[in-house]
Amino acid sequence: MDRNIYIGIIVTTIILVLMLGDQMYVGIWYYLGIPIIAFILTAFFKPSSFYLTGIGLAIFITYIPYYWHNLAATNPEGLIGLGHLFSLPGLLIGIVFSAIYLKNKNKSVYFVTSLGFSVSLVGYAINQLIVCNSLMYCGSFLTRINS
Repeated sequence: MDRNIYIGIIVTTIILVLMLGDQMYVGIWYYLGIPIIAFILTAFFKPSSFYLTGIGLAIFITYIPYYWHNLAATNPEGLIGLGHLFSLPGLLIGIVFSAIYLKNKNKSVYFVTSLGFSVSLVGYAINQLIVCNSLMYCGSFLTRINS
């Protein structure tokens, strides 16, 4: 069941990209590649049920600020996808840490889903802060999100 929900999240993402357009200008392969890599990473750890659902939702959530920014911008930025790409190591580290913690543990479905979701997003957010303070200028991006 968990894999089916995970695949449903991926398909929903692809459908939204096809309907709204690729606002990050990275190609459909990007939206397929990230969940596939995350799935392969978690397969080694065999985490509890519904862990994939949590990380699938976390991956989906990471796209929203970038879409919002470029959909609302008068001059969409073509290199905005790099900000997302450079923040993926934090997301993957969060996925691995939470998978290691949940390996062979019998926790409730809600705990497993929320832990996978929250730790993955925290890893992504920390990496996003590092990227925005060192590699890229994110001032206009953050201003657009706050308004």
